[in-house]
Amino acid sequence: MRHWHARALQVAARYRRPALATVIAALWLAQAVLLWRLDRHAHGLAADAYAGTWTIAANALPGWVAALCLVALTRRLLFPLLLVGVVQVAVCIASLKKYEILGSPFALQDVYFLTTINRASLELFGSYVDQPGWWLAGAAGVLAVLVAAFRFERPWMRRFGTAQVALLLGSGLAVGLLYAGTQPWTTLYDAKRVRPSSTGPTLAVVRSGLFSSLAYRHLQVRNMRFEVNAAALQRTLDHLGPPPAGRPLAAGDLPDVVVVLSESFIDPRILAGMPATPDLVPAARALLEAGHGGTMAVPAYGGGTVRTEFEILTGMPADAFPSAVFPYVDIERAVFPSVPRLLKRKGYATVAVHGNSGAFWNRNETYASMGFDRFLTSRDFARRGVRREGMWYSDSGMTDIVLEELDASQGPTFVLAVSMQNHGPYTTAPEDVDLDAWEATTLPAGLDEDAALELRNFLYHLHRADAQLARLHQALQARGRPYVLAFFGDHLPALPAPYAQLGFIDGGTPESQYVPWVLVAGKGTTLRAPAGPYHMHAWELPARILDATGPSDSYFRFIQALGPRLVQATEQDERNMLWGGLVAGANARMEYRFAEHADGR
Repeated sequence: MRHWHARALQVAARYRRPALATVIAALWLAQAVLLWRLDRHAHGLAADAYAGTWTIAANALPGWVAALCLVALTRRLLFPLLLVGVVQVAVCIASLKKYEILGSPFALQDVYFLTTINRASLELFGSYVDQPGWWLAGAAGVLAVLVAAFRFERPWMRRFGTAQVALLLGSGLAVGLLYAGTQPWTTLYDAKRVRPSSTGPTLAVVRSGLFSSLAYRHLQVRNMRFEVNAAALQRTLDHLGPPPAGRPLAAGDLPDVVVVLSESFIDPRILAGMPATPDLVPAARALLEAGHGGTMAVPAYGGGTVRTEFEILTGMPADAFPSAVFPYVDIERAVFPSVPRLLKRKGYATVAVHGNSGAFWNRNETYASMGFDRFLTSRDFARRGVRREGMWYSDSGMTDIVLEELDASQGPTFVLAVSMQNHGPYTTAPEDVDLDAWEATTLPAGLDEDAALELRNFLYHLHRADAQLARLHQALQARGRPYVLAFFGDHLPALPAPYAQLGFIDGGTPESQYVPWVLVAGKGTTLRAPAGPYHMHAWELPARILDATGPSDSYFRFIQALGPRLVQATEQDERNMLWGGLVAGANARMEYRFAEHADGR
């Protein structure tokens, strides 16, 4: 009996590790299926939607490769799977939350923020998290499980043995090829398999899974090329004819230029029920009714400020570069063609002001490449004692800094101010605000409690932004120097509940609405009235600003001629021709080759 018992123990010992390895291998396969089901849930899809052997495996493959690399490094099989699984779950949760708020899934560029975690990003993301204490406790529990898994799992291979070295070389090569954006990844994640859409990442996620979509977008960015369709550009140049001539200005007449990107600034009367309430943007409305602006199409909704910001600073439409969803992150340029760089050549000092971290959206590096002399961020706001109104630094404090910078300058100055006060979330109880004014904000009927809270928070800060427009305009008039002031919203705010319960006056969707823009000049500086209706695209505004500062370059004269024609075009063929020329022109501009095309006509 003892003999058979000892023999059984020997057999169990012999097969225990192979059996355990088989179980873990089964877990690796099960992980792919579980990830697919989690992906479907995060994006509101049926569990079997677009399910197939390729879609399930391809969605798991990037995680598998990362896990195999960790297997080679740690010599463990279970711990790497758990670690990668935790990251995948976190990404799916983030995508679920983003989908609820903005209607779009987690994107490749969102990964950028995970590599630039700082106080500002933690404040921003933390503001969207309900019951952060529970989330922190959960994170601590997950960390404890990972530590225990690593500690108690015995290594499966010898240190620096043949198996470890071979696996490390193979998985490391796969990771390196993925990072470089080369084969075999470009074949595995091509457009036919992923089936993306030019309008956004949502369809690719629906059809092929979130992680397949992320891999595809990474490959797109790594292989980005600025290809110029010379024939399309030539046709458009010929169609437009000679560009408008720049107006010469003496150096002493150069106006200060102040551009204010006001977070989520809109005309609230586009919402049904709002026209019956007191006007919350009287300063902007007065300037608009006096002919100093109009409506503007912007390339963002609910977020993605830098897309609108990119168009305003470069005159290039963001959609001309479909591989660059967020240009500040996706496009690397040591010297970026831009408005501040052009104005620097005219003798301007160039300053950017933003009450958030400079690392956010890669602004530090991008602004430097665009030619900004200085960039004042949240650290400067704190040093100057700027107060917060709500969660973020106030627009009044930002206006103070803008005026201080102008007063301290010895010559013409270009100031870009990107506000934060009216940034979401709008779902939290009011904090550090004028409660009497907040409670006095009139809302339309028909809103439930949660929607009313969101809308009241937004409208309170919107009214404050409008008051700072009036203050800044009056201060510029009083300074006694020529000036140009541009003020506009970057996108509609993410207010899904109020939008659903009120609707829009025109019956359209939130994504189809326009934002207001204001452009006003004074003290001897004049602006040419735009031809046609006062509606334009965000990429047209810089050409109008630069026209007031004297001779522009050939690209902005091209934009100045093309923009109104595109707005007014009624024939689809003409619109397609103009848009094709614009895309070709923007790509030529990015390659610093636009002048040779324009001058070679």
